[in-house]
Amino acid sequence: MMLILLVQLQFQNKMKKKYLFAKVVLLILLFSGCDRIVCKYKNLPDLGNGYRFETLNCKTLLIVNHNNDVMVMGLILNYTFDSTFIIVSQRPWDSIPNIRTMKYSEATEAFEKSTFRQYWIINKKEKDVYSYDSISRLATYSNVYGPFKKEEYLKKRKELGVPDKLKLKSK
Repeated sequence: MMLILLVQLQFQNKMKKKYLFAKVVLLILLFSGCDRIVCKYKNLPDLGNGYRFETLNCKTLLIVNHNNDVMVMGLILNYTFDSTFIIVSQRPWDSIPNIRTMKYSEATEAFEKSTFRQYWIINKKEKDVYSYDSISRLATYSNVYGPFKKEEYLKKRKELGVPDKLKLKSK
């Protein structure tokens, strides 16, 4: 009986050590991999009025407000801003049909090849009032407009009075 208990104790200690080792290796990989990816996001500007860029899981760039609420997230392709507006072109992962059923490599390739773009306008001078539509399950802010297709975006720019000098560079 004593021998069985001794073998079980040694087995548990080995499992704990392996588990701890696996956690340490995982953390090292996460942090070292993150450094290589995040470097493309270095020196991002302060967008003004409490708006700024943040990164999520080393791959996604977010625009957040002064409360750390996410205003825009996804692959931000281009942005520009002035003292009143932030203009963003972006491609969300869910813009690729059937992406959830693809292998990761297939999904990444399809995403990189996609030319889909959607546009956002943030008015930094307006109060950012949060609302949630429980039917559509969408959270919105009163000063964030989008996502828009190109034509809708151009119309909303005029409606909001976004200056003509504030333009997204075409890529």
